Formats: sequence, structure tokens, C-alpha cells
Amino acid sequence: MSHTLTVPAPPAPSQAAAGPVDTAAVEDCVRQLLRALGQDTDRPGLLETPARVARFWAEFLGHEPGSTGTVFEHTVQGEDCVAVGGIRTASMCEHHLLPFTVEVSVAYRPDGQVLGLSKIVRIVEQHAHALQLQERLTAQVAEEVARLTGSQAVAVWAVGEHQCMTVRGVRAHGARTATEYLLPALACDALLTERLRRAAAMTGASR
Repeated sequence: MSHTLTVPAPPAPSQAAAGPVDTAAVEDCVRQLLRALGQDTDRPGLLETPARVARFWAEFLGHEPGSTGTVFEHTVQGEDCVAVGGIRTASMCEHHLLPFTVEVSVAYRPDGQVLGLSKIVRIVEQHAHALQLQERLTAQVAEEVARLTGSQAVAVWAVGEHQCMTVRGVRAHGARTATEYLLPALACDALLTERLRRAAAMTGASR
């Protein structure tokens, strides 16, 4: 079972700047939640759980915002594409606070400069470490790569598995969601879009 969603090409929605995680308040909330669920928070197995959960959220949301990236000059005679695929990471669904795993592929046509390959992975990680939607994550990665490289020929694909679909609701184990984001320059250039798609497929991405 799968679902494919093609996201249109307006700019990716921005997220409001988040403040620091109040670990003491998170710990207290988790303790209250456990008690509301009828659990004994003083038993050995749960005694340190509120603190562990608070540390997790501080680590997960504690990334540094923004990414400068490393950009290199790149001049060639012909046409070329750059693609990085198989970027696997985890994020958190903002609707149910349940995790989802996602595999991301990024492809773009350089416009005089290229982005350090490891920075593409860091961009994905940066935007994944948030309360997210897969659709938004896909768009944000594309817009960030475009901003750093100056290229408007950027495409991003993501395939995710969401626990909000597997442990609740329809309980659709094995269902995957595919999202695609193309920058406006690709909207009327089917040939270039296909070139980027083929470049991403060469990385082993399942498209």
C-alpha cells in the first residue's frame, strides 16, 4: 500500500523559530501523563522515564538553526547533475507526536557552484529534527539546497513510513508515503526533471 503526493512549487513554508526546550517542564508533563495513564511513576521501571524523555526532546530539537554549507566553484563545458540518495533519517509527526522514518534523495543542476556532499545530508538532518510533516520536510530541503547553491533546478524525493499510520488509526503496516518537490524552474522543463530523476535513481533510490 502506498500513497504518492506531488507537492506544488511555491516556496517551502517556514517554521516559527522555536525556543529552548524547558527540560524541567517536559519532565513534569511526562510524569503527569504517566499518572493520567494510571501508571505508578515511583516504580523502578518508570522512575527515571520523565527525565529520559525530557533529555530526548532536548537532544532531538536542540539542533542549531540554519545551515551555511560549504560551496565550491564548479565550471564545466557540458550539462551535469548532482544527486545524493539513500539519506535515511527519522523525524517526528507534529500531528500525533509519533516518529516517522524517511529516505531522501536530492538532485540538482549546478549553476556555477556545488554544495559539499556531506552538507546535503546535514540539511536533511537539520530539517528532520523538528515537529514535521513529510511534505514540508521535502520542500524545505529543496529550498535550502537552492538557497545555498544558487541553482533553481532542484528536486527532492522522500519515501517515509509513519508510525501514526501503523500503531493507530488504520494500522497500515508496510504503507509508505512518497513526496516530491520540484522548484519552479522544473515545472515547465520535463526533460531536465527527468534527468534529475534519473540521476537520483542512480544513487539506488527506489523511484
